[in-house]
Amino acid sequence: MKQIRALIVEDSRLARNEMKELLKKHPEVEVVGEAENVDQAYEAIQELQPELLFLDIHMPEKTGFDLLEMLEEVPATIFTTAYDEYAIRSFEYNTLD
Repeated sequence: MKQIRALIVEDSRLARNEMKELLKKHPEVEVVGEAENVDQAYEAIQELQPELLFLDIHMPEKTGFDLLEMLEEVPATIFTTAYDEYAIRSFEYNTLD
């Protein structure tokens, strides 16, 4: 079974830990790193080349949308946010559901 290399981008340490715990049930997803802000995420993406992002949108200073706009190649992205007002904007980034 091919593993999917994933990066978790979330400003809350508790939320990152919860995401890692949930992903343990999915051995096909390998968490290769995590970042707590957009700048760390950008560096991690350049270094680790993940195929999948679990991306919070609402973060201090820059948003998850800002991160996507910084990237030349955007990995598959699952938005993880508690703010439903971002749902409509997410469709500008080829969101499926």
